[in-house]
Amino acid sequence: MVPYRSILIVGGGTAGWLAAAYLQRILGANPQAPVQISLVESTEIGTIGVGEATVPTLRQILRVLDIPETALFAEADATLKNGIRFVGWRNGGDTASDSFDHPFEAPMVQEGYSTMVHWLNLKQRGLMNKPYAEAGMVQTALFDAMASPKLMTSAGYDAPVPYAYHLDAVKLAALLRRVATERGVRHSYGEVTEVETSEQGIAAVRLKDGQRLTADLFVDCTGFAALLHGKALEVPWISYADTLLCDRAVACPVAYPDPLAPLRSYTTATAQAAGWTWEIDLQSRRGTGYVYSSRHCSDDEAVATLRRFHGDAQALAEPRLLKMRIGHRARMWEKNCLALGLAGGFIEPLESTGIYLIEHALQLFIDFLPSSAGATRGQAKYNELMSDLYDELRDFILLHYVISMRKDTPFWREYTQSVVLPPSLAALLALWDEKVPHTTDLQRKMSLFGPANYFFILAGLNRLPSQGIGQAAFIPPEASQRVLEQVAKIRLAAVAQSPAMREYTHKISAAVANAPRS
Repeated sequence: MVPYRSILIVGGGTAGWLAAAYLQRILGANPQAPVQISLVESTEIGTIGVGEATVPTLRQILRVLDIPETALFAEADATLKNGIRFVGWRNGGDTASDSFDHPFEAPMVQEGYSTMVHWLNLKQRGLMNKPYAEAGMVQTALFDAMASPKLMTSAGYDAPVPYAYHLDAVKLAALLRRVATERGVRHSYGEVTEVETSEQGIAAVRLKDGQRLTADLFVDCTGFAALLHGKALEVPWISYADTLLCDRAVACPVAYPDPLAPLRSYTTATAQAAGWTWEIDLQSRRGTGYVYSSRHCSDDEAVATLRRFHGDAQALAEPRLLKMRIGHRARMWEKNCLALGLAGGFIEPLESTGIYLIEHALQLFIDFLPSSAGATRGQAKYNELMSDLYDELRDFILLHYVISMRKDTPFWREYTQSVVLPPSLAALLALWDEKVPHTTDLQRKMSLFGPANYFFILAGLNRLPSQGIGQAAFIPPEASQRVLEQVAKIRLAAVAQSPAMREYTHKISAAVANAPRS
């Protein structure tokens, strides 16, 4: 017998409502084996959300949820994202000389080799001066053109290149809440005052108004407080504070000086003295923030840095300070309780992995859904895979810092001179001193970031094989030049056919507004 006939999600936000909508779609829609999905959340929900960037996997889960993509533009202030532009990460220089791009597109393979190899072949011969993302990739041409990855004729969730979204997190949660409740999720408001435990895990939660809520499975979406998973079940926390130094953020939305100004179709991550600032262009406003280390920067200094970064842009709210706990629970599925979002773990948002970790945890949970109450092997494997994923993401984020050439502040000196690398990352960097990253190097089965993603960061920060690559001796430079000339032609064609980001969102939003009501 399936052990879960009722599921209670404690906490709302993106984590809670994505869980509610997804579990209702997958588990609650069969009338022959109904599962009642309920969600209780506090009424203390902000009205202005932080602009949030995502990765392309969100498209898959939204498609599963059967949410029209147009709803994101109409209800979540969405724009489209081609990737991330990093500014000032090499040596703190100006935008023109110190920036590199991380697109979502995978490198092409031509004449037997990827464009990564062709670019290095020319570069080590002194025949290539352009950065890899410009010379070997197509999608980065859309960055400077501020162009949409989707064409005007592209179907929902489809485009010539991979893409993700910039969203208002609060509005996204509201969209998911509407979809979930329309489909049968029970929703209530209440403040949790007590969590009862038993041999099975969580027995019930008690609310301030006296209600006692029970379920077969509980999902902890109570943020860093982790009321169920951390406080009640006392699942240990594995900290990454010794390697990922940033533990604070200050966020503030700002207005566009010109409401018709072009929209950037990429996230911007600009290195600062004690961390980095983000910029995310939504339809109505820009989301900005500063992620920093509290050991190297005070909260007041962080707010002042963010205000200087804004320049003359009008702030739409007071700066919002956020304390971040970097790491994860030792077990994210404990007995009859699943921890999602911040309750389960957090990696600083440099590569926009926050919502992805929720998506992945939900999909993996369904894969390991037990058939009986006594089944525990799947639960153990789930925890192993989730822990492994957090370690992998830690390594990828850490890579951005430790191979930087910056030594101009105590923060950057600690990263480039003092932080001890995890053995997993140290081994990869030693290997990639001799060769181009390859899938077999990573030894992962469920990776978000593959060899090309690592190469974008390595190439962008000038961390290339010190002795060149072995393939170069066997590739005539003329072959590599032909390949990259073909890439240049495709880049021009991509820009010519792609609408500007502002134009795309305007036309989609207008089409939604003018659509007949059902």
